[in-house]
Amino acid sequence: MLRGKMDRSRIAKFAAKFFTAEIRAWHGEEPLWKVFWVYGVATSVTIVALYIVAFYDGRMALRQVLLPCFAAYTAWILVSVWRCASNTNEKLWSTLARFLTVAWAGNTILVLIFLQLNLLRIYFQH
Repeated sequence: MLRGKMDRSRIAKFAAKFFTAEIRAWHGEEPLWKVFWVYGVATSVTIVALYIVAFYDGRMALRQVLLPCFAAYTAWILVSVWRCASNTNEKLWSTLARFLTVAWAGNTILVLIFLQLNLLRIYFQH
């Protein structure tokens, strides 16, 4: 029993160390530019590129796995951007980041719904 707790403790410590910047972003402690551009834009583009490759390659299972991953990632990034929005010297960037966060949320919800409906349509056609 003690061995299991020690293993989990080591895993938890490793995860906390590995994801330190992401945890700091979640708590609103990272610079806005980093959270918005690196974690927000660059990571979103990567996930979308994976989905496009899966789409053209006909990989239905991968597409289905990517949708909830993208939804979870989006929830994390939206909260992180919102919380880090004040970590900039220019109030304009803070306001713009929060405005874009609301637009990003609406867009993502619609995209995820339509992509999921498309996958369901394909499942039921076969």
